[in-house]
Amino acid sequence: MSNGTAVVAFYESVARKMAGLPVYNNKLAVDATKFLSWEDNWLGIIVTPWCMNIVLLPGEASHHNAKQVGAKFRQKLPSGQYDFIRAYARECGDFATCSVFSPMFEFSSQSIAMETAQEVLAALFDTENIAASERHQSYTVHSEMRQAAELDAKDCDAESEQQLADDAPQVSRRAFLTGNFARQEDSRP
Repeated sequence: MSNGTAVVAFYESVARKMAGLPVYNNKLAVDATKFLSWEDNWLGIIVTPWCMNIVLLPGEASHHNAKQVGAKFRQKLPSGQYDFIRAYARECGDFATCSVFSPMFEFSSQSIAMETAQEVLAALFDTENIAASERHQSYTVHSEMRQAAELDAKDCDAESEQQLADDAPQVSRRAFLTGNFARQEDSRP
């Protein structure tokens, strides 16, 4: 499937059930950008009154599996890696989504929402936009903090070991082997 017609049909059926809920923006309707080919898949942006999602549709050679509905996976795109959730709908089969906006109250019109969706789609394919994901950034910060703590602990351990060595009584090998070290300690002032 090279376009999102089936995905739009699915989201339109969901929209009828969502109408009236507090997250529903009545100024918007279900629509989608064109879907672009990416590594045997098709990628586009769906706009709804409650969310804007990146949608990944499996191509014919794709190995997506509808039995894994709800499973998360990372998808590499030209602008970086993104977390997707697998989904399945009778209308469009197996697909995956990645949230861009939710809810959609900051959009005052359908044209603004669709313009934003087009810009998001273009940005996904722009290698100039590559940036570490939030998860990667968190991992990096955590890793750097752990390394700093380990270095501090090593410094403290080295200082403690040196202090213990400085404070330890000097015992000769002969005194240790003959047990005279204990008597030497007892005779200290």
